[in-house]
Amino acid sequence: MKTSTQSSRGLLIFGLFWTAFSSLFLVIGLKLAYDAVHRSAWDEVDCTVSHLEIKADRNASPPFQPAVSYSYRWQGATHTGNRVWASKKGEDDYEDLGELIAQHQHGKLTRCHVNPDDPSESVLITGTGDIWGGLAFALFGAGFVAIGIGLIIVSRKQKNKERSALSSKKKNGDAPKAILIPFFSVFAIVGLGVFAGVIVPQWMKYTDAKSWKATPAKVIWSRVESHSSDDGTTYSVDIFYQYQFQGKPYKSNTTGLMSGSSSGRAGKQKKVDQHPAGKSITCYVNPDRPWQAIIDRDLGWWVLFALFPLPFIAVGVGGLWHTLRKRSHARKKSDDYLNDLRSRPSSHQHSASGSDDFHHSAQKDFSPGSGRVKWFIGSIAIGIFWNGITSVFVWQAIKSWQSNNPEWFLILFITPFVLIGIGLIGNIIYRLLALFNPAPRINLTPGNITLGQPAKLKWNVGAGSHRMNHFAIYLVGEEEAQYRRGTNTVTDTRLFYQHALIDTQDPRKSISGSATIDLPTQSGKIMPSWKSSHNRIKWSLHVKGDIAIWPDVSDRYEVTVLAAHITH
Repeated sequence: MKTSTQSSRGLLIFGLFWTAFSSLFLVIGLKLAYDAVHRSAWDEVDCTVSHLEIKADRNASPPFQPAVSYSYRWQGATHTGNRVWASKKGEDDYEDLGELIAQHQHGKLTRCHVNPDDPSESVLITGTGDIWGGLAFALFGAGFVAIGIGLIIVSRKQKNKERSALSSKKKNGDAPKAILIPFFSVFAIVGLGVFAGVIVPQWMKYTDAKSWKATPAKVIWSRVESHSSDDGTTYSVDIFYQYQFQGKPYKSNTTGLMSGSSSGRAGKQKKVDQHPAGKSITCYVNPDRPWQAIIDRDLGWWVLFALFPLPFIAVGVGGLWHTLRKRSHARKKSDDYLNDLRSRPSSHQHSASGSDDFHHSAQKDFSPGSGRVKWFIGSIAIGIFWNGITSVFVWQAIKSWQSNNPEWFLILFITPFVLIGIGLIGNIIYRLLALFNPAPRINLTPGNITLGQPAKLKWNVGAGSHRMNHFAIYLVGEEEAQYRRGTNTVTDTRLFYQHALIDTQDPRKSISGSATIDLPTQSGKIMPSWKSSHNRIKWSLHVKGDIAIWPDVSDRYEVTVLAAHITH
């Protein structure tokens, strides 16, 4: 009890700390979104832009900063402004300023936004991106706050269980779900956000770029940029070039479909050396938006990045589906069990050895159905998740080989993870082959087995039965006991009953047949199905089939065994 109390207290403290720390992200995101919404509500008035120039300075941060001057009138007074945005000075990508320049060149930059509380404060662009960025940041923080709240709920549930008597304890599946639902939600939101916000737009840009016009260009500057962080230094290529399209001058520093930085300076430096200042090159220009241009239209390593959100989506969506479905399934099983008990005849109407209409009419059918498909999909999800993460390190190891500077420690470190990944791929193949196994169909009449009353089981293997050199169906009874060992929850399972309903190596007998199930009431070793907060008696049918050089048939179906009717 003392260990359990310390565990719940420690979980509470950790949950409070986690929630408090995560709240910072939530508050910051909400503040950013609030400020952006407040600015978007500024009054829009006519203005006259007298000067707009993009200053390009490779040593500045960001390197492309607009210098603007405009005038506007507010309540009869004339004011001047010099800010394009409220929260930033410029852009790292020249392309992001292209539309602003085009509007000015076409005389369409004629409106600005004025702060009604301080008319001297104004901007040309309020931007909805800040709103969505703030909300995304807040949503990300909210997911972690929800996890922290879930930890607090779990700690309180544990505390309440310690205070209650053993006989009054109830199993509460909501506590773990208070953690699992927000946990998987964070994975799903991140994965879907990256997929919808990055992968899809970049793929659309890739398909569009195939029809962009090849145009002569000249390099203004080229350099390797370094980016320092706690994880080390990464590098990126920055090639700034100019070109003319339909008689008008444009500039851009977009080189490929995907921007970003990575480790390994040598490869970036090689590309920069191939594009010195003043060199004539070819770029590809978007005819609909001439300020958009690109040097390299190939996908390159970006294809690998497209796999990045898939593990997050698989874990997030799959985890949510499994958690919610498990909850619904558990509730349905509980309701079915209660309904079954209510529908059973009263004990004074029927004897233990007698039969009734309900006993003979109710039946249940079992078949692999979608179970094997779920195993296959699950193995794919796990394989993608594991190998998706591992591939990042594998790619780094491959690049170290390509640069003739192999990182031996990384290679040795990643080897066991790669081997596990290969095993997971093998499991996918195994599950795929198992989809084509024979699918034995089982019929149990009545649908629930009652102690002291015979039940009939029928099977029909159908196509593919000849492939099995051994076929068996077992009725199995097991006892589960759950207890705590230190801070861990341990579940022990003990087999107390196993009976072969059929066990044959004769293919003719495995095609179809029947068997009688008659569990005695007087045996002290046989117990009906039962479930409490920490203990469980469960019964199941195990269907097994051995197939040479192929995945074996192995299906398991849970059944309910009811207590015997009592005769008065």
